[in-house]
Amino acid sequence: MLPRLFCLLLLAASGGFAQDQLRLTTGEVITGTAVKFDEANQVLVFKFDKGTLSYQRKQIAEVSLKERPGVAEGRKALEEGNMAEVVARWKEPVGQFLGVDNPWVLECAGGLGQAYLALGQVAEAETLYGKMKKGYTSGPASLRAEIGLAVATSGRDTAGLLAKLQGLEGQLKESLRPLPAEREALAEFYFARGGALEKRGELQKALDDYLRVSVLYPDPPSLGQRSALKAEALRQANKGLVTE
Repeated sequence: MLPRLFCLLLLAASGGFAQDQLRLTTGEVITGTAVKFDEANQVLVFKFDKGTLSYQRKQIAEVSLKERPGVAEGRKALEEGNMAEVVARWKEPVGQFLGVDNPWVLECAGGLGQAYLALGQVAEAETLYGKMKKGYTSGPASLRAEIGLAVATSGRDTAGLLAKLQGLEGQLKESLRPLPAEREALAEFYFARGGALEKRGELQKALDDYLRVSVLYPDPPSLGQRSALKAEALRQANKGLVTE
């Protein structure tokens, strides 16, 4: 009996019993498995011991989802710059849960959009950010969707992209201790603006934005690393740029 109990305790400690959890606006907490967020009807399909039910967004106060298979692998691929692998790993979980306000879902959605853009898959990026904007109508996630759409829809129109980003600047929430979701929105904004400024030849301003991401807002880490690499490339190619 003791060995079995010991194994059960180990399994629980390792997350083997981890399940998804819903906290409804009524205060009720439901444990089970989230199946899918239905974008058309704006409901989360949730399976638990009493069956399978759909909960409207307005009924849900908080959602806690365990990471799905492929999320960790996609995170590693993004850090390594393997964008094709990011798409392969994150396309399915994002498609399944986009619209759910959950940290890893938002991380994957933003990362998938960045991967599409890096691969030149602009149409896919635009579609994703459009769905993201519809799924998250306010807050940092909405701002990230707007930033992604600005990049995806601007093409080679650098001036147009900068104008769009300038229009979004008022939504940024900079502080000494921004929330994780706010840091990611700030990172994506300054990374996008840095790229546009670099294309326009405003190299000092581009460097400042890349450094702002890599030093102040290196979340997600993969974006911080890419910004650091871009900053270093600019410094190596242009010795006269000021870095302090």
